[in-house]
Amino acid sequence: MEEIKTLVADDELPARGELKYELSAIPGVKIVGECANGREVLQFLKAHPNVDILFLDIEMPIMNGLECAREILKMDLPLKIVFATGYSQFALQAFDLEAFDYILKPYSENRIRRIIERLTDSLALQRGKIVPGEVQVTSQKVSIQTKNKTLMISPSEEIVLVCTEKSDRSLFYTTSGIVESRMTLRDIESLLTPLGFFRTHKGYIVNLSMIHEIQPQDNGTLLLTMTSYEKQKVPVSRHYIKAFKSILHI
Repeated sequence: MEEIKTLVADDELPARGELKYELSAIPGVKIVGECANGREVLQFLKAHPNVDILFLDIEMPIMNGLECAREILKMDLPLKIVFATGYSQFALQAFDLEAFDYILKPYSENRIRRIIERLTDSLALQRGKIVPGEVQVTSQKVSIQTKNKTLMISPSEEIVLVCTEKSDRSLFYTTSGIVESRMTLRDIESLLTPLGFFRTHKGYIVNLSMIHEIQPQDNGTLLLTMTSYEKQKVPVSRHYIKAFKSILHI
């Protein structure tokens, strides 16, 4: 297992200690620093930019987690951000800031382990290693590694859509069945967008050539029917509609 360099940010010392304890019990995790507010996080990352994952409390003094995340996005660092808070109402804002995940206090040991497992898979993909349920591009095909075999498929002809399942799973809908993955939709998007795919919603990526029907909705959004999966309706949210219509010339 590759070493995962982890930064923890929380203004409350007991909460910071609890999270560090849970993380230190996971093999391969190395805690490289801890911060008490967003400003300290930015200072740390300027000096140590090679952090893999940041557990970032949202409610902190001086600079809160959401403000900090906006600045981190400007730095164009490869790290993943996991927001932490005691209140679920921040979830939408967190995912608008491209959060890798979101956890509520008090921390769950199993939840933290699942996040690290998913990050391990994502890093393995980036570093050229295949792990179960993940995808690699090889020429005009992609390989999807399952527990028992490697599927070599043509994305434009065989992948219909990809969607999230819960917070730590994605599902590939292919012409020959559904394959589960632990990749994030963001990582999948970077692989498939050059191959004719488009993200229509924070939870969906579609094969543009597999769209069977487009239905306008009363709220100004669109609903897609996909080839081979007519019952699986795919939303196009307002955030993506302008680009979606432009790419399809509609």
